[in-house]
Amino acid sequence: MKRYLAFFRSELITSMAYRTDFFLSFLADFLLILVKLAVWMVVFQHRSTIAGFSFTQMVTYLFVSQTVNNIHSFKNDASRPISSKIIKGTIVFDLLRPVEFVKARLFENLGQTVVVVVFNIIFLFGSIAVIPDVSMPASLVNCFLFCISLIAGYMIMFCICLLSGLLTFWLMNSWGLRNIRMTIIAFFSGAIVPISILPDWMQTVCRVLPFQSIVYTPTMIYMGQYSFPQASGQIVIQTGWAIFLWVTVRILCHAAIKRVSVNGG
Repeated sequence: MKRYLAFFRSELITSMAYRTDFFLSFLADFLLILVKLAVWMVVFQHRSTIAGFSFTQMVTYLFVSQTVNNIHSFKNDASRPISSKIIKGTIVFDLLRPVEFVKARLFENLGQTVVVVVFNIIFLFGSIAVIPDVSMPASLVNCFLFCISLIAGYMIMFCICLLSGLLTFWLMNSWGLRNIRMTIIAFFSGAIVPISILPDWMQTVCRVLPFQSIVYTPTMIYMGQYSFPQASGQIVIQTGWAIFLWVTVRILCHAAIKRVSVNGG
């Protein structure tokens, strides 16, 4: 475990070293929230509810979903360092280390994610204090379930990103794949609009994909839109997806290492 914690500490220190870049990215995310808020204010001028959401609920959904989405954002994308190392040829050093490749990447990503989590949680509760329409968790139970759901969603997102990164062993460049993945996840996870607003057939598609477990499910649990049995069931689904994707990552990683081919050697 000490070996893996070294990866965690290293990435944590690195993330804290580039403070200016982090705060500029954080500012960009904040401006995006303001733009979305302005759009919803216009939409709600002529109606009181949309797909069962009042304006207050929609504002809460906006801030909570954006917070969750920021935690899983491009800044701590697990696929980026892998594809970069493959292109440079330095991936061989990671493969030679006496640690499991997938677990090492997990602890690296956790080190990058901790700083993001802390600042975004501070931002969320700061928003609750300043903006009356942003609500606290529906209850302490919902807050607890939200945290569990957030962790499960993180594991799903990490595995999806890692799968994308591992495909670079074959593609040699993951830029196009990463952008496609980010677009698909942003839409089908509920990061742009609540999934319940989408047409029925599209909601059905979302239910059979793992993406809604990343943003939509934790946010709806936070808001108390699920009863306790429903929330528990959603967490079970999230856990199932996380386990399935973790196993898939291990299998793909084993196949990728067998045919290592990097630029320069």
